[in-house]
Amino acid sequence: MSSIKTVRRGELVMVMNKIRSEGLSVLLAGLVLLLFGFSVNANDRSSKRLGRSNLIQEEGAVYLEDLLDKPIQLKVVKASPVYSSLKGQRWLGNLVPGGPATLLAVSDKAYRIRARAQQGQVAGWVNRKSVEGIDDELVENLKKLYERELLVQDLIAKKQIAMGMTMGEVERSLGRPDNRTSKVNKEGRTDKVEYITYERVPQTVTGSDGFGRIIQSTVYVKVPVGKLTIEFDDEVVSSIEESEGDNVAGPVKIVPPPIILY
Repeated sequence: MSSIKTVRRGELVMVMNKIRSEGLSVLLAGLVLLLFGFSVNANDRSSKRLGRSNLIQEEGAVYLEDLLDKPIQLKVVKASPVYSSLKGQRWLGNLVPGGPATLLAVSDKAYRIRARAQQGQVAGWVNRKSVEGIDDELVENLKKLYERELLVQDLIAKKQIAMGMTMGEVERSLGRPDNRTSKVNKEGRTDKVEYITYERVPQTVTGSDGFGRIIQSTVYVKVPVGKLTIEFDDEVVSSIEESEGDNVAGPVKIVPPPIILY
């Protein structure tokens, strides 16, 4: 009888150990999934902050989702077919004339819009004559804006600046300046900002301890070793002056000034 109880007790211990082991595994798996999910969500949020669209972008098209602060609204004038790609690979429906449309992308051959079709709400490519509210000049300016944005994003990624950048773009590249001054007159507004480069220099300090004994210690002092001065006319970089630093990293570059669409 004692041996039967010992066996059952042993089996019970094995079962309990298995439950604890499996429970721990489930708990660890849940923590891994939770952390992974948090990482993915964080990356998604980071991508959105950086303005990266999840939309697959076709070659030869300029997408406006991350380019404009305010979408361009058009009007549908023809019951034209809507396709999923520039090559017209998949038909999505036919537009309903007279309704509004939001411009999503432009190309030399077609516009990508979001509008109501006879089959429901769609987002796809249509013939340029299917809508009104946009002309060739605006399309060219959108292309110039896109090309400028590529140049600026490349400079920001390298933490560089260029003539023609805006004050906001400079701060996105170099961060907040150490000093800033502004002046407004009848000719407009001028701003000057300074970025100061520091180094920590060791210095020996002589003093005394609690018993009056002379002791020496080393402290590190921030010492300015370079300065970058940038001047703005109406919030656009007009001059760059650098001393002893390497913020600009090479010869001064020039980008086109901001494109005015309207």
